[in-house]
Amino acid sequence: MQSGETQMDLKALHRHGWSVTELAREFGLSRTTVYKDLASEGERGYAERARPTALSEPQLVHVERRLVVCPRIRGTDLHAELRQGYGYQGSYVAFQRHLRMLRPAQVRDPEIRFETGPGVQTQVDWAQLGLYPVGNEMVELNALVAILGCSRAPAIRFALDRTRPTTLGRLLCCLDDLGGASREILTDRDPAFCIGSTSDGQAILAPEWVDFASLLGVVPRACKPYRAKTKGKVERMVRELKEGFLAWLSGRLLPAVPSLADYDAFARQWIQEVVLERRHRTTKRVTGTAWLEERDLLTVIPERVRTRYAANLVVLPATVTSAEQRRLGEVVQLRDLREYEAVVR
Repeated sequence: MQSGETQMDLKALHRHGWSVTELAREFGLSRTTVYKDLASEGERGYAERARPTALSEPQLVHVERRLVVCPRIRGTDLHAELRQGYGYQGSYVAFQRHLRMLRPAQVRDPEIRFETGPGVQTQVDWAQLGLYPVGNEMVELNALVAILGCSRAPAIRFALDRTRPTTLGRLLCCLDDLGGASREILTDRDPAFCIGSTSDGQAILAPEWVDFASLLGVVPRACKPYRAKTKGKVERMVRELKEGFLAWLSGRLLPAVPSLADYDAFARQWIQEVVLERRHRTTKRVTGTAWLEERDLLTVIPERVRTRYAANLVVLPATVTSAEQRRLGEVVQLRDLREYEAVVR
C-alpha cells in the first residue's frame, strides 16, 4: 500500500495520459495495486488489525489501580497477577508494551556485573521501608537483606532499629535462613559494621562485627564508600523488596495486630513463591535450583553462635566491669577534678 503522496502522483500522471502499465513500471508496483489506487477516492489505509494481547477493560482497571497504590511495582509481578486472576494470555513482552504507555519512566538495570563462585560471598544491607503497623502503632520499619552472590537466593528479616546488636542478631537469622555462611560477607560502611576509616580510606571494622565473623569462620569485608555497584546484588534485592515485596504485601490481609514475626513470615512466603521460582536474567538459572546447589558449600551456623546471638547482644552496664576490661582500656573511669588537685598539692 502506497503513501498518500505516491497515490496522488499516480492519479496526476494517469490524467496526463500515462497508462496503468507505464505507472506500474515507473513506480515498481503491480498493475492490481495501481488499479486500486486509481479507483479509490481517498487515501487507502490498512484495516484495523486484531490485537489479541490488548488489555481488556477489567485488566486495564486492575493495572491502573495497582499503579496508583504501588507506582514502582515490577512489571513481571503485574503480568503474573493478570495471568492468574484475569486470564491474560499475552506474553510479558507484549504486556510490557502496554505498561510502558501507562508508566513510561523505567529504571534500567546496572550494566556492570561482579560475579562470584558458589559459596564465596554473601552481600548484606539495610533497607528503610517507611511507616508500617507493628502492634498498635505505626513505626519506621527496617529490613536487613542478605543475598548469596552466586545463586541470588535472598533472606529478609525485619527490625525496628538498626543498632549493632540488632544487626548482628538479624544477620544471624538471615544466614540461618540461607542455610549457612559463605566464605566472606560484604557490607557497606554502615555504623553497625564499621566504626571509622584510616587515613588511606581503609574501613575500621567494629570489634563486635569482627568477633561475630570469627565465630562464623567468615571474612568480613566492607566496600569502598560511595561505591554502591560493589554490592550491586544486594542493592538490586533492596530495590526488589521495595518495588516487589511491598506491592505483593499490599495484596495480602495483615493480622489485626501485626508483629515483626508476621512480616518475617510474609517475606519468606514471598521469597518462596516469587523469587525462588523465577529464572534470573543474568545467571539464566532458576534461583531456587541454584540455591539448592550452593547450600552444600555453606558453613552451618554453630549452635554456640546461635545461642549467643539469637537474641540481641547483652550490653554490660557501666558499673559492671572486669579487671581485663580495665587493663585494656575498654572502660574509662571518670573522676572528679578535685581528686587530681589533691594529688598535685
